[in-house]
Order: sequence, then C-alpha cells, then structure tokens
Amino acid sequence: MAQHDYVIANADGATVRLDLNNAFAAIVSNNSGATEPTDTYAYMWWADTTSGLLKQRNAADSGWVTVATLAGGAVPKTSATGSAILPAGTDAQRDGSPAAGYLRFNTDDNAFEGYDGSAWGGLGGGSAYGLFRKADPTVVLFTKTGAGTAETQTALYAEVNGSILTVASGTSVTMPSLTAGTDYAIWLETDGDVVATTNHTSPPTTGARKIGGFHYAPGGNATGTSGGNTTAQINEYSFWDLKFRPACSDPRGMTLVAGGFWADIYLTGVDAITNGSSKYNVTIADGSSPPKIPTLFGGNGSTTYGSYTWFEAMELATAFGKRCPTQQEFMALAYGTTEASSRGSNPGTTQMSATDDNFTSKWGCIQSTGVLYVWARDRGGPYAGASWNANTEGRGSEYNAPNAARLGGTWSAASSAGSRCSSWSAAASYSNNNIGSRFVADMLIID
Repeated sequence: MAQHDYVIANADGATVRLDLNNAFAAIVSNNSGATEPTDTYAYMWWADTTSGLLKQRNAADSGWVTVATLAGGAVPKTSATGSAILPAGTDAQRDGSPAAGYLRFNTDDNAFEGYDGSAWGGLGGGSAYGLFRKADPTVVLFTKTGAGTAETQTALYAEVNGSILTVASGTSVTMPSLTAGTDYAIWLETDGDVVATTNHTSPPTTGARKIGGFHYAPGGNATGTSGGNTTAQINEYSFWDLKFRPACSDPRGMTLVAGGFWADIYLTGVDAITNGSSKYNVTIADGSSPPKIPTLFGGNGSTTYGSYTWFEAMELATAFGKRCPTQQEFMALAYGTTEASSRGSNPGTTQMSATDDNFTSKWGCIQSTGVLYVWARDRGGPYAGASWNANTEGRGSEYNAPNAARLGGTWSAASSAGSRCSSWSAAASYSNNNIGSRFVADMLIID
C-alpha cells in the first residue's frame, strides 16, 4: 500500500530517487490505503482497502466515484459514497467521458442521473423509482439450470423499495417446493435475494418487487418430433421478466415460440375469465362446454356462451389481449408433437398423461395436436353464396363470407392430425365438441 502527494521537491540525487520510487509505488497500487490520500487530484484512483472498493476522483475534485470492487466485478449491491455509473449499452463508461444516454446513480443525492453528451442531469425529479435495467436487454433475465432450478443469465440493476440493487449474472433463484402445472412469480427482495413463490400479488418479504416468473410444467418439452415426457420440470421457454414478456396483461401460462411470439401452454378452459386463458387441470372449453363470457363483452362472471364459434373464440382471446393463432403460428407452436397421430379419446381436461405427453411441442405447448381442433385466426376455403348471411348472432351479416380454419386435428383424426393439419370446411358460426382454442400473443422487449 502506498500514497504520495506527487510533488518531487529539490534535494540530493538519492533523496529525489527515493521520492520518485515512492510516487511510482503509489501509482502502481492505485494509491491504496485504509484512508483517502491527503492530496487529491481530479480523476486520480484510490484503492480503498477499508471498504474493498476501487474509486476514482470526480472532475471537480470534490468526491469519489465508486467504480468496482477490489475483488473484481461491478459496483456492489450496497451503495458507497459517490456515484456509480450503470451501463446503458455494452460498455460501462465512468464519470468524466461517458457517452450520451448513459446513466449513473448518485448516492450523495440518492438520485439517478442521465448524461446528455455534455453534462449530467437528474431524471424524473431526481428519483430512480421503477428502475429495471439488464446488462443485456435482448435476453430474458432467467435461465434454467436444472429440472427445478434457475439463475440470472445477465446482470440486473433494479430499484427495490427505494434502493438501487445490483444482481450479478449467475445469481440463483431460491425455489420453494415446486408443484406441477403451477405458475411461479420471481421476486427481488430488499437484501438482493431472488426468490420464487406461487403468490403473484403479495411479496414474500416486505418491500420485495416482482421482476418475473416461469411455469413449472407437468412434463418435459419435446426434444425431437415425438412429443415430450411426464417428468415435471421448469419449461425453459416460459421465463419472463418485466422487459421481456408477452405483450398482454398477464404473462402466466405462456411459452415463447422460436423467439418470435408467445403461446398458451394449455388449451382454453371454461373458467378462463377467472383462471386465465392457460391453466393446468381444468375443463377444456369447446362447443359442448362453452367458456364463460368475459365481462368486457357483456358477461356477468357466471354466464357462458351458448356455443363456441369462431366469433366467440376471437372475442374471448381479445379480452385477454391475445388472439387465435394464424396457420403459420400454429405450425411453429406445435412443432415437436407426434405427427400424423391423435389421442384416441376426448381428454375433457387440460392434463398430462402417458397419452398426452405425445402431443407436447418443443416449446412446451401441451395437447398441441390430435386432441381438439383449435380455431385459427385465418378464414378461407369454400365461400358461402353470394348473399347476406345473418350468422353472427345478431351482430350484422356477412356477404360471400369465407369459412374459418380449424387446426391440429381432433382426438379421432388419427393420421390426419399434426402440426400442419388444417380444415377449412366450417363456417365461422360452426360449433362442435371437438373444437376448442389456444391463444397467442406478440413478443414484447423493452430496452
């Protein structure tokens, strides 16, 4: 450890050489010491051996900027005196020459500041409330490390209960005892711990912030084109966070398909308006067991549709901020299922069994084909006559209307079922006990 005033006084040769050697020792050790150097200069370094932090003097020579830990790594979770600059891109630049758009947290003022290319300024009245910034915003925050384990795969900077925390990449998620077919929320606690719970509204500890979630599926995803298995495990494509998620209000029960859009893991249930549109072990909605009408479209919480037509499926999907899949989307979400095969009987519920696992897709869409037709967003095929057809349940009529597509095949379709199975023979007003639905949503990534 060495420090120096960096002033070489006039003296004899031996004394000057000793003074120079002391100055060099201070330079190579970054002015290391238990207390700050007596003489300071703008932009000089100080290896603070008391706090274990590497610091740099600010431009005004009025304070220290915390840069990193002496053990290596980014600024620690517990803020130190000064300012810590957070990365707004691939490189973390420090006080003095940052790029426009960079951010720093000034712990002297407990405020978040942005750099406009010439000067630092406060953001939002000096508040860092709501900060959620990943070192790599293009990836989801979490990754699967085992059947029931996960960790962060990129560093996170987030405000929690008024404090800015840094969570390193590779931080493990503390898991409860996991239950098959359950959606879990992931919380960041005030001490920096990352914890999963089944409760999506109440934090596990006071002040904790919900930052993401995942689905613990009743079986594994397909690894080829013969379906999945019945070994309960985390669906690795179901992880979401606040800035990497489906573009709908509730991300639960969904899986990311080919990095492009999200699909419901399960077929729609009759009680979707209370359970969500994707729920394990519930009665499947179809023409014989129509779903409840959403309140947004006149439902009262208990009334059901009198059928389950294409029109009603479109309406129900819209109530969730989702849509029925296009044929192109369906072919992708069902990839990995056992092709040219069907279940053989109506399952009645969203379930996982030695029969149903054959029809799990690569992305974890369970009962994806050969169970029930699902309504597609597409319409086409044979057209009705050149006249008005009042087939819309009193909501106007259609002229020369195309049919509505059904995808995937039913439980009795045998070799006709599969990811590219489609039928274009039914009108949009058709309803049957072998037609249900599965909804999809767009991808949302916020930088």
